[in-house]
Amino acid sequence: MKRFLNATLRYATNHIINHIPSHTLRRAWYRRMLGWRIGPGTHLLLGQHIMFGGLRSGGSKVSIGHHTIINHGCLLYTTGGLIIGNNVSISSGTWLMTGSHELNHPAFPDIYKPIVIEDHAWLGLRCTILQGVTIGRGAVVMAGAVVARDVPPFAIVGGVPAKVVKYRELQDPSYTLEFSPLFE
Repeated sequence: MKRFLNATLRYATNHIINHIPSHTLRRAWYRRMLGWRIGPGTHLLLGQHIMFGGLRSGGSKVSIGHHTIINHGCLLYTTGGLIIGNNVSISSGTWLMTGSHELNHPAFPDIYKPIVIEDHAWLGLRCTILQGVTIGRGAVVMAGAVVARDVPPFAIVGGVPAKVVKYRELQDPSYTLEFSPLFE
């Protein structure tokens, strides 16, 4: 019965809720059914795909700060834990992967580690952040990058695997992301 409930919750989240054109309803679902903590002014736009262990499993491991935007079509693998700060901009198609497998173990078991994204970070279009990575405050991940190691604060990283390209000149960001689309 538990397996059926978990499968139903995953199906409803990814194939019904994530396509309802009301961020208020989606946000209520994420909070009540998945147990996420989501700050005010934060919006998760249409078409997210959320991978999680089961009914409210690991929900307390997901925390999203104030005025953060997660754009269309992201993949959020939350089982290992996902901590996103305030005023974070996550571009369309981004993958946040908190799980992997133990490659040298004969049983190929799952392993999970959290991803931490600090305040004022910007993740570019279709980038991938792998398990156990921390994206520092104000850091920028360029489009298409694959991040396998921690990114220092205010660093701009790009490539596969991502490497520091330069550092952001803005060292004290104070902006607030105010984005509130009506039907997205």
